[in-house]
Amino acid sequence: MTEESAEAGPEKAPQPEKAPQPSRRRLLIVVGTVLAVLVVAVCVGGIAFVNAINGVAERIDESERGAERTDAACLELERRLNRLSPPGAAADSRQRAAAVRAENAAIRPFVTELEQIREDRDAHWRDWIESWRQLVDARITYADALDREAGGGEPAFFVAPQGRHGTPVVERLTDDSPESCGGAIRRLAGPDL
Repeated sequence: MTEESAEAGPEKAPQPEKAPQPSRRRLLIVVGTVLAVLVVAVCVGGIAFVNAINGVAERIDESERGAERTDAACLELERRLNRLSPPGAAADSRQRAAAVRAENAAIRPFVTELEQIREDRDAHWRDWIESWRQLVDARITYADALDREAGGGEPAFFVAPQGRHGTPVVERLTDDSPESCGGAIRRLAGPDL
């Protein structure tokens, strides 16, 4: 053996080629991308969740504010009505007609306020406001009949309006109104008393 071959040592067997593996850099890019997508998804989901909770909270706040405004509007209506002489205190048909019309004038700002309270205007709310309008319309008809009576015509009678399903409008108003509207409803439902 020669000196060169002794130093080289025994020949090494050829190593099998290793299967190509993704480079470390490529692996980091894939893992980083997956993590970034997960972070964005969690953030978007969190924002959506927070917005949903805020939306519910805002609707609850709006509903509470609407209830407070409705109570205040009812109390203001009652104050306006209390400044007026009730139709039943009138001496004759013409004065009674004038008293009914004065009360109707006191109702108009109330109905306008109700229309402004709720923006979503669900069917139940619209029907409730429509019940107030029906009551006013029946009172207008009664006041016109009182004028005819005063001119020598037939006696006037107040006919309480009926709702869609045959339920008296006054009953609907009583059932669906806050307690603060109770006094006004009772007074307005009986202009012939």
